[in-house]
Amino acid sequence: NLCDNDVDRDIERFTKASLDELAKLFVGKSGILDHRWSAEKQVARLYRCEVEELSKKNTLGEPLITLRGSAYMLRNETNKPLIEAIEGGIVKEVSVGCRMGKCTCSICGKDLKLNWTTWKYQCETGHIKGEKYDGKLCFGELKEAKEAYEFSFVAVPAQKGAGVTKSMENLTDIVETLKTADINEIATEDKKEIISKLQMSLAGDEERKARTKILEENKKYLGGIE
Repeated sequence: NLCDNDVDRDIERFTKASLDELAKLFVGKSGILDHRWSAEKQVARLYRCEVEELSKKNTLGEPLITLRGSAYMLRNETNKPLIEAIEGGIVKEVSVGCRMGKCTCSICGKDLKLNWTTWKYQCETGHIKGEKYDGKLCFGELKEAKEAYEFSFVAVPAQKGAGVTKSMENLTDIVETLKTADINEIATEDKKEIISKLQMSLAGDEERKARTKILEENKKYLGGIE
């Protein structure tokens, strides 16, 4: 199960149409480890993908529709530990990397965009992702699949049944907006979180692990900075 139409931890979900689009795009894509894009981390390759409607329901009470993928992997000494971990049920969570064209409001269908003042995603109608309106949860509908990059074996996927890492097409616009935005409107804690993530993204893997360890050990002295 690569991904499905259930609402994930990011309060977003793929539509049936987008799953059909992704099924075509993912055929032939590589399977890697932890979304690390390097040749040495390629361990498998998808040769078949299909959309399947299951008998059970998703959290919205709708039929659960899943994108299933079949992949092959070489049985050699390099892959032996991973294969044993998969067969033993230790490694089983996967996540997909893809680029979607838009994310729309489940309540009204308008595009969801980040509000730099509240630091929340909302549409022009005013619906906020994660809030409820007349008892209905507002979540993002991921539509118009543009590219499929890879699937990865991960520890904690975004989707409960599989996992998904998404790259929205308007990411460049978000970056440009942040460059010109009045950052005084952003809460101090949000600024700290952004700075921390930027610093971590610029660091190498070993440095990133070291920084994380230091922050955890000294969090009580740093005023709760994460």
